[in-house]
Amino acid sequence: MAKPVGKLNTSRDLRKSFLDYFAGKDHRLMASSSLKPSDETTLFTSAGMHPFVPWFRGIVPPAYPRVATCQKCFRADDIEHVGQTPRHLTFFEMLGNFSFGDYFKRGVIEFAWEYVTQVLGLPASRICITVHPDDDEAPEIWRKVIGLPADRVLPDPTNWWGPVGKSGPCGPDTELHWDYGKDAGCGRPDCDPTCGCARFTELWNLVFQTYNKTEAGDLEPLPKPCIDTGMGLERVAAVLQGSPTVFDADLFTPIAAAVVERAYEANRKLREPLGERETLATRVIADHVRALVFLLADGFTPSNEGAGYVVRRVLRRAYRFGRTLGIEEPFLHALVPVVVDTIGDVYPEVVSTRERAATWIQQEERQFEEALERAWVPLMDAIGMCKSAGWQMLEGLKAFRLHDTYGLPKEIAAEVAAEHGLGFDEEGFRVAMEQQRQRGRAHAEQDFASAIRSGYQEFVGKTRFLGYETCASEGRVIGLVREGGPAERLASGGEGEAFVDQTPFYAESGGQVGDTGRVEWDGGQADVVNATHAVEGAQAHHVRVTRGTLAIGQPVMLRVDAQRRQAIARAHTATHLLHHALRTVLGEHALQHGSLVDADRLRFDFAHFAALTPDEKRRIEEMVIERSLQDNPLAIQEMSLDEARAMGATALFGEKYGERVRVVMIGDFSKELCGGTHLPRASAIGGFAIVSEGSIGAGLRRIEAVTGKEAHAFAVRQREVLHGVAESLGSKPEDVPARLEALHADLRKAQREVARLQQKSAGALAGDLVGGVLEVNGVKVISAPGPGLGGDALRTLADELVAKLGSGIVVLGAEAEGRAQFVAAVSKDLVKSGYHAGNLVREVAKIAGGGGGGRPDFAQAGGKNPERLEEALAKVKDLVAGQTR
Repeated sequence: MAKPVGKLNTSRDLRKSFLDYFAGKDHRLMASSSLKPSDETTLFTSAGMHPFVPWFRGIVPPAYPRVATCQKCFRADDIEHVGQTPRHLTFFEMLGNFSFGDYFKRGVIEFAWEYVTQVLGLPASRICITVHPDDDEAPEIWRKVIGLPADRVLPDPTNWWGPVGKSGPCGPDTELHWDYGKDAGCGRPDCDPTCGCARFTELWNLVFQTYNKTEAGDLEPLPKPCIDTGMGLERVAAVLQGSPTVFDADLFTPIAAAVVERAYEANRKLREPLGERETLATRVIADHVRALVFLLADGFTPSNEGAGYVVRRVLRRAYRFGRTLGIEEPFLHALVPVVVDTIGDVYPEVVSTRERAATWIQQEERQFEEALERAWVPLMDAIGMCKSAGWQMLEGLKAFRLHDTYGLPKEIAAEVAAEHGLGFDEEGFRVAMEQQRQRGRAHAEQDFASAIRSGYQEFVGKTRFLGYETCASEGRVIGLVREGGPAERLASGGEGEAFVDQTPFYAESGGQVGDTGRVEWDGGQADVVNATHAVEGAQAHHVRVTRGTLAIGQPVMLRVDAQRRQAIARAHTATHLLHHALRTVLGEHALQHGSLVDADRLRFDFAHFAALTPDEKRRIEEMVIERSLQDNPLAIQEMSLDEARAMGATALFGEKYGERVRVVMIGDFSKELCGGTHLPRASAIGGFAIVSEGSIGAGLRRIEAVTGKEAHAFAVRQREVLHGVAESLGSKPEDVPARLEALHADLRKAQREVARLQQKSAGALAGDLVGGVLEVNGVKVISAPGPGLGGDALRTLADELVAKLGSGIVVLGAEAEGRAQFVAAVSKDLVKSGYHAGNLVREVAKIAGGGGGGRPDFAQAGGKNPERLEEALAKVKDLVAGQTR
């Protein structure tokens, strides 16, 4: 192993030294933002500057002139390169220092050079610089101020950063590159950082944010030139530790070792040193599982669209590479503790969510196993179709559709195709994949910054919120917006957005709906139908003028609908008690993933992997009521984010928090970061009832509940329904359960008798149907209706008929509950010859307006048009004739 380079040995030392250095240079240190951006125009936080885009653009006044961060980042654009190069990663930490109209080129270059050569102790002789060809100032600073020779400062047209999407901040940059030495490179005597080989790696990118690129492609000067830098912590740690790749440095070696250990347990044939294929698999798994731990900790969930699709893709890709190492069983979840051990002391969110992450990953692994099983029949169909067409390979488009629909890895498709004598259309698969990637990019390449409409930024930070103390206050109108543009006044009947210097109206945020109420002034009045944040830091009152004219500068009285505010507060305080009850009854993994708080109504999304049992729902409901009856006062404090975390306060996944946060505490059992409005005491909730509970996605559940007056109304409705049922049954309300059970017992008995009679009828019908057997291409075929037969009887009859035929195909149909039902059975010898019950019954059902499928030997389907049942069965002969034998 190569000797360490420089003065620091670990990634922890590097992270700390960077932040300490810039703190000493008057930079404000800010915690990493979530991987889930606060705006909705991008899927992930992918750069250190991402959280500061509004500051760069002058939309929101910068809170500090100088900032330094270590930002969590995730990028999936280069996922195919992970493990194949020494430094590509999906998840990484970006060290960065930022200047918002303070220092510029000379300042940032001097900081960077001092840090890498003096603090890190990297030899200056092994650092090369690239600059943009059109930038005359930066090369001069490097040569005349820093003192580098001209041949170490090279022009490179790629030295331009941004924008990430079609528009946003951008500008030229200068980069510091580390020279790994001639042996690591391409061997060319003129090799330099612009070569692209492995000899040089980018250490630090210093971006001179100068322009905002518009949608039309124009470069408009930013309000003030700014500095944005990015130093990949993993890359620099690898340099300091003398590691040839990021995967050989301290953040990855424990994870990679755990992967290899799993591989040895699963595959005793595996031997060290690992081959190239196995090394690649180990690196991919180590990177991907680390990314998954952070993504899940920040509130992302696997799904089939958007960011969730990317999370699922990363997980399945890692699982598939486990097959390369001979690991056939779910294993990624077992690596979560190793990841947490490597970095949990820096990012406490991965510690608090470790059990949830492991459970989620394990569930996804099992689902992927099942997906592979589901993909098997469609894969065999695709192979059969390609062979029938005389092709020599499995078509790439078909393989991609299997990959996209079922998550079937192309490697598995290629291996199975080879077993059946087919090659694999790699180019066709690549083209189809690229087309999908282009579609994804087209969706993702939107404005990198928060969605901003003209004129709103002038109101940022100019409204004082008084709503925690009062529901009524005086104010002065400081701005009006109508139809997206500024307005001087709103006349009677007019609608628009009003901005005031101070307000009691709570603006929709954190799941809580906005307040409604009235604005009054001398000679006029307007209804406030909602309150929102037009942009970050600018609160808009959506008004409808009912009398008079509202104008800029007008003194007004703002009155919140106090009864509605109280009802919202009841629901919001109840969400905190519900969150506590869920985690107590179900486990610490049942964390909040979103909510909607309305007047006496709430919707609460949380992490859990199974439907709640009646007993769990009862216990949760009772715990909320019990906690509210304890009548604890709500204590609310403002503190630093670090202090809130230290006291164990719970944060909402994906929510953006500043350095100062508001903590709402109920007794000694509920502590949550929350900016919403609440009750003074928990007992004022005035009742709580769960209305519904259900799934909203893999590993996510939703509870809808009511409080206060709505809880009482819900109880009244339930009581009325119970009395109505009791009256219909001719019993007392308390006897309804027993009466219903008796009726169900009678019904089950009747159903068993019907099934017995149907089976008897099917047995008698079997002999008649065998007598009407057809022959198609030498194959015995029975296609007939089974009048009056249910699903079980149809299946039994089909099995009996195949047994009587010995070798043959049976397709039966019947009408049940207004739909057509079909079953198909194929004897084993004909399955081996290429006949497929699932394909056959699917085509039959299409004629009756439905679909279905199943195994090659037995399948069933349904259709919504039972009047076409006989027509569908009549087609069986032709369909059998068309199946390949």
